[in-house]
Amino acid sequence: MRVSFQVERWPEFYPDVKALFPDHWRELALNQEEIPIDIDEEKYAALDKNGILLIATARDEGRLIGYWLSFLMPHPHYKSSGPMGMTDMYWVKPEARNGTGARLEIFWEQELRKRGIKKAITSYKVHQDHGKFFAARGWTHSDNTLVKIL
Repeated sequence: MRVSFQVERWPEFYPDVKALFPDHWRELALNQEEIPIDIDEEKYAALDKNGILLIATARDEGRLIGYWLSFLMPHPHYKSSGPMGMTDMYWVKPEARNGTGARLEIFWEQELRKRGIKKAITSYKVHQDHGKFFAARGWTHSDNTLVKIL
């Protein structure tokens, strides 16, 4: 594998990721019967256009094998602290999970630093626990998130 990491814009990224989103959703999404996948292309395009969306990708000879999307914006609780990097989603194709995810996270974090981001926020699914991975990379467990279908 010859994997490259880069920042991409939504218009170039979306045509390639469209085919991957269903696999990502099937693997990780909860409550799939009640909440189907339905990507809001226009919203993501607007976030990208306004400089809020950061898309870091992993490609193997041009073929998309992983991505990390995050929102770069000041947190409403900490306006004067500058923008923070809040993960929207990340995923690596199962057959490419031989270190690609770690290298993608390193690349993403470097990109956040280049942009002056002071704090990064991410999460992982309970049924696919990445806690040890993140702890090894210097992340601190700070919150638990709960969901409820109403």
